[in-house]
Amino acid sequence: MLADEARIIVVAGHGGKGNVSFFPGSKTGPAGGDGGNGGDIYVQVNTQMTNLNRYLSTKKFMAENGGPGDTFTCEGKGGKDLILEFPPGTSITDARTHETIELTKKYLKPILICKGGKGGRGNEKFKSATHRSPRESEPGLSGEERELKIVMKLIADVGLIGLPNAGKSSLLNELTRANVKTANYPFTTLEPNLGVCDTVVLADIPGLIEGASNGRGLGTKFLKHIEKVGLIIHCVSVESVDPLAEHTVIINELKTFNEQLAGKEQLILLTKIDLVTPEVVNEKLKTLKHLGKEVLPVSIHDFDSLEKLKGIIKQYA
Repeated sequence: MLADEARIIVVAGHGGKGNVSFFPGSKTGPAGGDGGNGGDIYVQVNTQMTNLNRYLSTKKFMAENGGPGDTFTCEGKGGKDLILEFPPGTSITDARTHETIELTKKYLKPILICKGGKGGRGNEKFKSATHRSPRESEPGLSGEERELKIVMKLIADVGLIGLPNAGKSSLLNELTRANVKTANYPFTTLEPNLGVCDTVVLADIPGLIEGASNGRGLGTKFLKHIEKVGLIIHCVSVESVDPLAEHTVIINELKTFNEQLAGKEQLILLTKIDLVTPEVVNEKLKTLKHLGKEVLPVSIHDFDSLEKLKGIIKQYA
């Protein structure tokens, strides 16, 4: 199972309590040290991570509290910082302020998101010329707390889209040896599948049907994964009764979800051409060319068409 969304609460460490003490044998020499600062919380990209599964079982993450102040004006131990790691392409949004951080590969260094509480002052800090034996101290401050919505968007160079049974998974298998399960029924693919063609990462984006942007089928669950790709490959089966209408259905769903998606560079594939006669292929090609975009007929059993497709894909390395 690929977990691509999560909600978590992060709490930075509480500052340690200040100490109240006096030097031995002295009634006027305060010696209480300050409490240690609470640990901070950072987020960081981990390029080896591919999902958010670790954030499903644990919902609350806390940095270490600061230690209490000690005698002889010794400061308490600072709380240990906590670094949370996420896959590249993860969006982190504060549920209250709506502030968002987009984690890309450039964020390989930790980013502070919750500051730990400051340690309380010990009684040594309260002495003065008129207050020589203070017994005051401070409890330390609470660390910052935030509720975060985590959304992972796949980092792929090319996205394969199309209605169910358009041949996306079979094509991904042939181009990348991804070994994706395929069958002749809707929603064979229940989560995005990734594969690599040379150095180009391809993503098979499932669940697009008419009404997907409003929650039908697999709904908007996977539409977000198309936002990051450089090229959209739109697969239309040669078996489609009306390939132009089929293409329009998917494009409308993209526009409804995010207007910018429909403006991404696109290549249209007329798939499964081995299943029909050349005359039918030419008829469907003629129909799709009314869109004014490049249309490539392809079959997983046609070496030449696959090689031509690979040549186009390699440009997005």
